[in-house]
Amino acid sequence: MNFFLESKPLGTVERYVVHADDCELEILAGWGAGLNAWRVPVNGKKMDLLYGYRDAETFRKIQADTNAGVCLSPWPGRTANAKWSWKGKDYKLVNNVSWAPHALHGFLHVLPWKFESFASNEKEAVLTLSRDFYGDANAYPFTYKVTNIYAFNGKSFTVKSIVKNTYHETLPYAQGFHPYFMLGKKVNALTLSMPASHKALLDSADIPTGELEAETRFTGNTPIAETFINDYFAFDAESSDRVSVILKDPETGNQIDVWQKTGKDLWRGIQIYTPPDRESIALEPMSSAPDVLNHHRELIEIIPNASIELLWGAEFGISVR
Repeated sequence: MNFFLESKPLGTVERYVVHADDCELEILAGWGAGLNAWRVPVNGKKMDLLYGYRDAETFRKIQADTNAGVCLSPWPGRTANAKWSWKGKDYKLVNNVSWAPHALHGFLHVLPWKFESFASNEKEAVLTLSRDFYGDANAYPFTYKVTNIYAFNGKSFTVKSIVKNTYHETLPYAQGFHPYFMLGKKVNALTLSMPASHKALLDSADIPTGELEAETRFTGNTPIAETFINDYFAFDAESSDRVSVILKDPETGNQIDVWQKTGKDLWRGIQIYTPPDRESIALEPMSSAPDVLNHHRELIEIIPNASIELLWGAEFGISVR
């Protein structure tokens, strides 16, 4: 395959486009290392597989409400009432959403990331970005570095995150990604398939209660239809080290397999969200349920100078109808 990297700023935001023959993967290095577009040729036309920001004006208008594609670190989802505790100390975060008193998605999703390298061979292209976090005494005093390695071969991509604790104490950590996937039509016409899981039950403030409910609605190619979803689903990370969630168009056979490597201190579940316009569906790998800085379930503890690796990806294909 023929690979090359194009710098194509989205207004003032640095955007890289990785080309693989007729396929493209866009990454917003200037904003949260976000996966902004994925295009593949289907029947002579480019099909968009990721919802993202096509121009600077769209980005300016809707970014704060969508967070499309970004890396969520050092926690994904909500932190209740923008405060948390760790080892006897209380911390206060910034309430960064208008619809609730919570803190959402950490710090790195709105920051520029550093370009580290780009390389390719006959099989894939690899773009590497990194971001250091230097701590905030009142909110999150811990320092760490995330290096994201994006490997792309046209019909699939993988994302490896290497998280290193650069602080002198144990780092309390969690992570997620916020991609919205699409198959050229409203999700009402698509099906969803994932292993049996457990849905996190929420209180009136949309914070997990700690109780889980068995979830089997989507264990086959279940029509999404009018179903509204905005929930976290925990996988049985002990039974498999790779879990897939498959979005499929039953009419054409087009499908996207969103997979994650699961296990202790790895990805543990997925947040699924259907936006009001029903044009896409957020399938968000997460290492824990929301509010992890308070409930500490599945919180990853990284000792000083140690690192962890988180791996997930997506693959486009055409299945038998």
